[in-house]
Amino acid sequence: MKARDIYSSTLLVAGLMCLMLGIGNWAFGAVQITKYQGLLHRTAQTGLEDSYRSFQALDQQKNEEVLRRINEDREKYNAARIKLDFYYVVLSGGRVLFLLGAFLTFFALIRLIRQDTSMKIRRLADEPFRQQP
Repeated sequence: MKARDIYSSTLLVAGLMCLMLGIGNWAFGAVQITKYQGLLHRTAQTGLEDSYRSFQALDQQKNEEVLRRINEDREKYNAARIKLDFYYVVLSGGRVLFLLGAFLTFFALIRLIRQDTSMKIRRLADEPFRQQP
């Protein structure tokens, strides 16, 4: 088998590309998921929601000050959840691409080996049998 046979196989090249993209997406998704899970854990419970309920009467200005901080924390939490969901999709896509690439590469290598073997068998069958004196 020659190197030209290997890199001219579109099935093998596609399989290797899927493998590389899959590994990259899988790794990047895993790193980002751990990052945003930590952020979600930090912003999940601020304690401000319960303290806001304990106030009996607030004027407009104090009400806005208390709610501003609660709303900022909720926005951070919601943004982190959306990004976490996105990176779960990236992680899943990376796994699918990796598996697809592994199957494509495996079948392409089997196909190349079979072609090379059948070509060598034909070449041996075409040569006249030589007897040693």
